Amino acid sequence: MNEKDKQNIETIIDYCNRIQEHVTYFESLNEDFFETPILQDACSLIIIQIGEHVNRLSDDFKLSHDTIPWKEIIAMRNVHTHHYEDVINEIVWETIQTDIPYLKQYLEQILYSNNKNQ
Repeated sequence: MNEKDKQNIETIIDYCNRIQEHVTYFESLNEDFFETPILQDACSLIIIQIGEHVNRLSDDFKLSHDTIPWKEIIAMRNVHTHHYEDVINEIVWETIQTDIPYLKQYLEQILYSNNKNQ
């Protein structure tokens, strides 16, 4: 793994932690998420940032770790950035609850194995 990919992975993990902190701060259950525009906006911004950093990962890295739907992450970022009126909060909530924790765990394992091999 090159240094640029490593830095982007660390940043993505940081954003995954931040989105979870937002949800925890608001003590959000899904009803709260759907009724709290400030939380929706904060989570959307983090999804945009995750997508930005995924887009910066090298093609080699993404090809060698193809179990993650990189293109879909970038596509979600694009919707949040360019077509905000099309954001479906149910999908965002599911992403926050399922996909973000999985992405974080997956990337942490890559970093851990990379550090072990150095």
